[in-house]
Amino acid sequence: MISVVIPLYNKERFITETIQSVLNQTFADFELILINDGSTDTSEAVVKTFNDHRIRYMSIANSGVSVARNTGIELAKFPWIAFLDSDDWWAPNFLSEVATAINNNLSKNIFATGRSRVFKSDIERYKNEFLPKDGETSPVNYFRIISKYLPPINSSNVVIKKELLMERGLFRKGQKQHEDHDLWMRLCVKNEVIFINKPLSFYRKTEIDTASNTYYQASDFLTYLTTLTEVENKLNEEEKAYFEGYTNKFIALTYIKNYGLYSKEEDGKVYSKMKQILKGKYLILIKALWLLPYKKTYPIFKFLQR
Repeated sequence: MISVVIPLYNKERFITETIQSVLNQTFADFELILINDGSTDTSEAVVKTFNDHRIRYMSIANSGVSVARNTGIELAKFPWIAFLDSDDWWAPNFLSEVATAINNNLSKNIFATGRSRVFKSDIERYKNEFLPKDGETSPVNYFRIISKYLPPINSSNVVIKKELLMERGLFRKGQKQHEDHDLWMRLCVKNEVIFINKPLSFYRKTEIDTASNTYYQASDFLTYLTTLTEVENKLNEEEKAYFEGYTNKFIALTYIKNYGLYSKEEDGKVYSKMKQILKGKYLILIKALWLLPYKKTYPIFKFLQR
């Protein structure tokens, strides 16, 4: 019923726990596909210590996480695809809870569970006002949630119909940042997410490595802006209002933080794309900032982050 896809790159410390969490599932009708994306540590040797007929393993030249995930999707023999990162893990009933939800919502294509970020000394559960009550399952609107909060989907808590993935174009090859958000956006056009509000997926946080602390390459920014433009044109009016709430703040903050690091040519391309999406005061702000030196705009970036 479900093909579990794990992209693997240099996670020798964690991959055993990740694999074991899948093999320990109370739900039996699954296969586990591991795609080794050219690991240079002992990850491959660790994987090969497992002798289980449910595991399918392939090693490819290092090509990035998007190619690794896409390879797993294309190899999958089942109609449903579950993603799990190689340093995350599931509760034993993750797949059984999702399978039950699928059987109760046969017309739906996207299912996600509650998740928790696990720090060295703390666990932080994902929650917001738009989710179903604790322990309950119901549809949520992806675009409504991202207008105020982090997405209800991440790369370790979601199960998606393979047919939909193939139809919407999979992960974009070469995209190194926001490759997951890019796909979730495309998938959730005209698709609700059936959200199981139980903490069944666990996301390991070993250091401060969030996207907000990472340089956003102009090529990735341009790719994501292109997707945002395409998605906006397919939304209904209510969703467009939610979408605007997300895009205005995300684009403005990302540009203010990074544009001083772009070449003149890159900056011009990014600016041109942004003007197609931004609305109201955010568009005016970006037009003004484009004429100012980077050092004068960074304080504005810090203010908007509050």
